Amino acid sequence: MIFKIVALFLAMGGPTAQASSLPPGLEIPTELARRKKSQEEQDEEKSRAEEEEERKRKETLARVIVLKWPDTSTDFQSESVQRDVRSRTASPEAMFFPEVDLFQNGRKVPDRTVIPALQPAIVPDSNVPAVMRMAQGTLALPWNALQPVQWGLKANELMDMADMIWFVDRVELREPLFLLYAAIGWAGENQNNAVPPFYQQVGAFAVNYHWYLAAQLASQEPTLLSALTNPDVASSIGYYLEQLQRGAFPSFKVDFEQEDFFDEDDFSGAWEVMLSGIPVEIGRTGQLDVFLGRTDIYLKRKDTGHGMSERLEVLKLEEKVYFVLDVARKLMGKAFIDQLFLYKNECTPEVDGDILNFLAIYQKMHPKADVYIAVPEAGNPNKVWVWRYDKRSGQLSLVGGGPDGFPVRFAALFSTGVLHNGGTVTVPDVAGSDPDPTAIISGVTPDYDLSTSTVPFNFEFRMHYNRLMVNMGLEYGANVAEDANGFIEYHDLHNEPKGSGAMVVDADGNQLLHQTSFNRYTYWGVAGVLGSDAGLGFGPRVGARVGWTNLPHAVQATLNAGWAIQPPVGEFSGRLRPLVDVDARIGQLFPLNRSILLERNEAGTLARSDVLVFGLTLGAGFTF
Repeated sequence: MIFKIVALFLAMGGPTAQASSLPPGLEIPTELARRKKSQEEQDEEKSRAEEEEERKRKETLARVIVLKWPDTSTDFQSESVQRDVRSRTASPEAMFFPEVDLFQNGRKVPDRTVIPALQPAIVPDSNVPAVMRMAQGTLALPWNALQPVQWGLKANELMDMADMIWFVDRVELREPLFLLYAAIGWAGENQNNAVPPFYQQVGAFAVNYHWYLAAQLASQEPTLLSALTNPDVASSIGYYLEQLQRGAFPSFKVDFEQEDFFDEDDFSGAWEVMLSGIPVEIGRTGQLDVFLGRTDIYLKRKDTGHGMSERLEVLKLEEKVYFVLDVARKLMGKAFIDQLFLYKNECTPEVDGDILNFLAIYQKMHPKADVYIAVPEAGNPNKVWVWRYDKRSGQLSLVGGGPDGFPVRFAALFSTGVLHNGGTVTVPDVAGSDPDPTAIISGVTPDYDLSTSTVPFNFEFRMHYNRLMVNMGLEYGANVAEDANGFIEYHDLHNEPKGSGAMVVDADGNQLLHQTSFNRYTYWGVAGVLGSDAGLGFGPRVGARVGWTNLPHAVQATLNAGWAIQPPVGEFSGRLRPLVDVDARIGQLFPLNRSILLERNEAGTLARSDVLVFGLTLGAGFTF
């Protein structure tokens, strides 16, 4: 019985039968393919995570809007302007953008009583439910549910709600606005009074304007019609949509060229264009066809956040082409510059309400970043004025003006620590004698002592320009090793042949040496500083130093790594700030002609370890 059951199970395609029916080795490639797919998914997830991390990092970087002086070529891409501004603002990773990015005419709320500091910048998601409830409730009413006067009041109430979706920069806002337009048109139709703003002349047609606007949204996204439950409204909007698709209503072009020039690759690499929340592709002509009515234009930066916005509402075809970037450039370039330079030396320049609105909106779209305005006066990249937008006061404040703002930061500090200096030399005792410790008795060779008991006293001056640090200093080393003779060197370092010794002798004819407990190291160096505060003089660094020591007579070269921080003491925010610094070094001494280090040891050579230099110092000072 059991045998029959097993045979039946195999005949029906059980696991064993299925496995045996597969070609030999098929299971392994399938498993490998699964593993490969899994690895590809992991790589893709890792790539997405890295991109998200980079995006979050860029959100915190300073954003500098460079206003291009009329009829000049210096713009936000000028390396000289970027270096200057980064140094003055102490923002070595600051990002630079053209003046058109500041243009936010679309995001400005229609209510002109709203002050710049209260500009919301982005339509909040919380506005959508109220709009949807009002629109759907109105569309559910039959035409005879209200008197014409009541429909008129309802239409005006709905018109006020349209300001809750004042700019469409994402797809999620399209359906609520579409339904709201449909509801306004339904209320305007039922008030039995074909007057503006509910009826407008568009081309050769007098139309229910909000049904026309709804059809305009549906021309980009026909599926919106399925959201309508009122058949009369759906039919009317569908008729307008059909007329739009047939070309019965006039259209015009929006052009994205700037100063009579358009480069498709540069433009598409920088911006993504969205019309009323839907991404569109810009061809080689740099132009798009749009219908009369309302079009929300949003240029989104592909890798660094929000760009410009424009709410374009056109009913009469006065111009056949609207130059989006040129309009933005003229206002944010020439007009803004004229206001900034009316009294250019004032700490807080007077600018008009629209520009303050744009600044407040731009800041709110980049809440974690500092926003700066930079202007190369008369197009001179070496004469840049810089203003910072203050979030709290809602005003611009002057950071540096023209050639008067000095871009270099300085630091002065004192440090000490532990150091091995390979120039330590001792003179051995000779049996039966008690020689002067500064004397070499005839036939006796000096010893080279590997000592770690040198204490440095370092006075250093630094100059910072963006990530570049140039430093110079004077360091005194105290030889505090037990039983050490201090630093010893020949008296005469220049006049005698190499290695022969300076013949300064005592009464017994023994050669006298120059001995002291301190030596002197004069150096200069260069380093690269990392971190967001590198321009201020703070952050990790890697660099090199080279200089001269008097005892021993040698060139000393080292590689240095360090870190400078601002300690949490007091309130310092200007150029003068406290500094705590740690520095590690490793390098070598290179003896110069006439140095005692050039004497041969017993093996006939000078051991490399005898001229090794390494150490660690801790210091404090100020930047200014």
